[in-house]
Parts: sequence; structure tokens; C-alpha cells
Amino acid sequence: MSLADQSAVVFGGCGGMGIAIGQHLLKEGVKKLFILDVVELSDSNLARLKEYSSDALILCKTCDISNREELKQMLEKDVLAALGSIDILVNSAGIVESKVPDKLIGVNLTGVINSCLIALNMMSRANGGKGGVIVNVASTAGLEPIAFLPTYCASKHGIIGFTRSLGVQPVFDETGVKFIIICPGGTRTRMFENVRQLSIEIQALQKMFREFKHPFAPQSPDVVGACVVQAIEQGENGSTWICNDGKISIHGYPPTQYM
Repeated sequence: MSLADQSAVVFGGCGGMGIAIGQHLLKEGVKKLFILDVVELSDSNLARLKEYSSDALILCKTCDISNREELKQMLEKDVLAALGSIDILVNSAGIVESKVPDKLIGVNLTGVINSCLIALNMMSRANGGKGGVIVNVASTAGLEPIAFLPTYCASKHGIIGFTRSLGVQPVFDETGVKFIIICPGGTRTRMFENVRQLSIEIQALQKMFREFKHPFAPQSPDVVGACVVQAIEQGENGSTWICNDGKISIHGYPPTQYM
């Protein structure tokens, strides 16, 4: 799939990883980029995006992905009015808070599920849409456990299971929409830096958390942006892409009776 002249929506696009994804989309020819986040796009980040395309339409509005009604309004009315259609949707919003499990699941998992289902309905060829690609940013924490981040891991495992379930041939045949999973490892973002400040409620995990040493320095968000573009252009429907320690690879799964 070529990104030239495409219209893209990026949830969580005001953070370090989201900005990097936006930059790479624009670099590859996306002409309309709509960023949705709980915060406004700063002038400095807007300037960083414009460095990659001086003539692209770049819009940003605040939206709480965990609020379904607000999400639905934003996608079906604001985004559609501005872009005309959605060719690419990237769900990269995420939090790592452990004190409020409901909030974390609402942003990281329920919000992504709602975003996908609403966008799929809009993009589906069966409904008059053009098809396209939906990219969900999970984590390597969705492929293996991190004991002191159990709720975060649960949310990312959920994204992978949900996305793989939709990234199957019958769904693509009807809708023309391809589903892709991105699993970044430790990435230099504000969320990664704030992990050390988390409060671990389960006493048995507190010592493990204090003594944990990440095996390598966090990678640049630019690696994730490059991975998203490569996966959109080359990835098979339902595929999972890992970008970890500055390297990009495709993840394989054991056979399943349901796929």
C-alpha cells in the first residue's frame, strides 16, 4: 500500500511516539493528518511535523478515547468532515497507571476496541468506504508478562487478541480493511520515564520492581514511526511487528485451531 495522498488519523499523536508516527506518515506522502489526543498539539510539535511536509493538512483536536460518545462524535463528524474519508487509522494512545485499573483498561483497550469498530464501519467497502489500514500499537508487554505491570500487560495482550481476531480474510474480503499490530519495546517517551514513579500495590512485586534493570537503553520513538510505515506498506493482514532495541521484525505465532 502506498501512503501517497492518503488521509490518516492518529490517536495519541501529541506524544513522542505519536509525533514520530505522524512524521513518518507525512514523510511517505500522507496529505491529510488528523491528530487526536487528550492534550493539544504544541507549536513546537506542529513545527516538527511540518518539517516533513510543508503542504500537508495537519489538524489536531482533543478527544478522550475512553469516552465512547465523544470518540464516535469525533470520528463520524469532525474527522469525516475534515478528511472526507479515513485511509489509515493508528491507535497509539496509552497510559501505564496502575492505581486505577478501570481507567487504564478504558484508554488502552476499551478505547482502542471502540475506535476500531467505529472506524471499521466508516472505512468498510460494504458501507461505501474505500477500505484501508487500521494499526494498533500494543507492546512487547502484550507478548510476554511483566510481573510488576500486570494491568498494563493485560491491556496490551487484549489489543493483540482483538486485532488478530479482526485481521482475518473474511473481514478483509467484506471491508477491505487490513489490521496490523505494532509491539514496541522500551521506547524513550514520557510514559517510559514515568514508570519508575509508579506505586506497586502488590507487596511481593515491590522488591522486584525496585531492582529491575532494563537490559538496554530505551530506543528512539523514530524506530516506532518507521515500523508503522513499513508495516502499512508491506505487512500482511493480522501481522504483528516488533520494534525493539532499534530493530524491526515480524512476530510469529504457534498454530491455533481458530485461525
